[in-house]
Amino acid sequence: MRTVVCFGASLTAGRVSFDYVELLGNRPTLADFRFINCGVDGDLAWNGLHRLVDVVKERPDAVTILIGTNDVNATMSERNRLRYLSFNHLPKDPTLAWYEENLRAIVARLKAETEARVVLLSLAVIGEDLHHEANRKVTLYNEVIRRVAAEENLDYLPLNERMVAYLLEHEADRAALPARLEYRDGLTNVGNAVALHANGLSWDDVSRRNGLLVTTDCLHLNSVGGGMVAELIEDWLLRVWPPRGDT
Repeated sequence: MRTVVCFGASLTAGRVSFDYVELLGNRPTLADFRFINCGVDGDLAWNGLHRLVDVVKERPDAVTILIGTNDVNATMSERNRLRYLSFNHLPKDPTLAWYEENLRAIVARLKAETEARVVLLSLAVIGEDLHHEANRKVTLYNEVIRRVAAEENLDYLPLNERMVAYLLEHEADRAALPARLEYRDGLTNVGNAVALHANGLSWDDVSRRNGLLVTTDCLHLNSVGGGMVAELIEDWLLRVWPPRGDT
């Protein structure tokens, strides 16, 4: 059985977002794989770099990396910057250049200390207004991810690109939904979504109530968004290690 570590932040941890790692573990096509969730809520790439020991000790055959949403979110306002600096004990202000430095360091350490196949996923949308400043910034961070993948000879999974295509194709579906929740800094959107979920609503129910198609609160994923992550990883694993008997 091959070990796959899914490395990231809250989208991977699956506590305040749809749990795509659990979904992967339940796929019959992936019965030959063991999935380990190595997601930590709120992590920036710098935080992830400093807990790679948890990945290395598993001696993984594959590591999927989906990290950077908090790096983007931390740059969206002064309030966000100060919150992340304090809560995440950051040694410096988050920037695009620092994100790239930390992502490259994560990849370098995994290459040096494991035999794993490493794959990078592009970042999910932040909010569902594709013209919003948050998504313009996400595009810049995804350019970094694509460049690192190319230069390090790693596979790249186009999560953001798939989400954007889905949102464009299903824009008409919003007519049956309440007004769309818009991105805002701070924790209000996330807190409201978590409260609704704690009161019995599924993540998809929360998403619909907020007029959203792939996210629940503009940052975290419903089953559509989480399903995209799982599908991309599943397809990649089965390309790298085809089932026995396949040619």
